Amino acid sequence: MNKLLLTSFFLLIIFASFAPPGDLYTFQNSQQQKEMKQKELLIYPNPTETGQVTLEMNSGEISEIRLINITGKEVVLHRLDYGLSKYVLSLDNLPNGIYFVRIQTTDNKTLVQKLVVSSQ
Repeated sequence: MNKLLLTSFFLLIIFASFAPPGDLYTFQNSQQQKEMKQKELLIYPNPTETGQVTLEMNSGEISEIRLINITGKEVVLHRLDYGLSKYVLSLDNLPNGIYFVRIQTTDNKTLVQKLVVSSQ
């Protein structure tokens, strides 16, 4: 009886190891896509080296953008005349560092995400 159980266990391990390697990657990739779709605010590229960053709302519209440095000082404030679901923010003359992007939406929701600026 023990030999039968042991043999069954080893066969199970051997057959499980022959699963195509792409299946795990596909699963992880689809999980990441689902998580990105669930985020209300996307900031990309992050970290940024280009001197600009795109802010994109999945639902709602941006009415105000504040950039706050790690010490809590507000370094950028943009108030938009009308709400936008996508906005490209220029980071010219902004030193490298970690910042917090604080978005106010047209329906008075506040969203905060971290942004890393790393220009060369």
